[in-house]
Amino acid sequence: MSASALLGSIHETHLRLMTRNVEYKEVPVSLNLVFKSYDLHTTSEFALAYFCLIVLGVLERLGALFIDCIRDKPRQPWRIFPRACIYFLITIDRYVLMIAVMNMHIPMLLVTCFGLALGQIIVEIIRYSLMMRRIKKANIAGTTGFEPLKTPDQHQTTHLNESCC
Repeated sequence: MSASALLGSIHETHLRLMTRNVEYKEVPVSLNLVFKSYDLHTTSEFALAYFCLIVLGVLERLGALFIDCIRDKPRQPWRIFPRACIYFLITIDRYVLMIAVMNMHIPMLLVTCFGLALGQIIVEIIRYSLMMRRIKKANIAGTTGFEPLKTPDQHQTTHLNESCC
């Protein structure tokens, strides 16, 4: 197979991925977001749509991390309101991603999954760095930050009446 034939087949495959063949008519792929729908025709439109889906996936995971960072504290009920607002925005983001995936265009599904996975990697890196910062702070204070493991003879055991079993 020559290089020009290979490039031609790649170009043809790319064009098939960009359109749907419905009853032998070429129908453009549309990206449905909750409030607006966009018809995608060119490669640059697909690239922009994929970039937006990746950003939405990363924002969903970062929002979930941020909502976990707002801790409940006694006598501070006002913390409920920011958590609820962030949860509202995360829920909208999740529905936008769900509707975009329901497009049944496989590359959009894969890009959305990639955005969510990338966001989870970022969240795990942030959590790891926060954990290491806590450990360093505990080491400076003179503690290890972790409880030592107990040996079996240090455990307090309660003996049950074994005749019942």
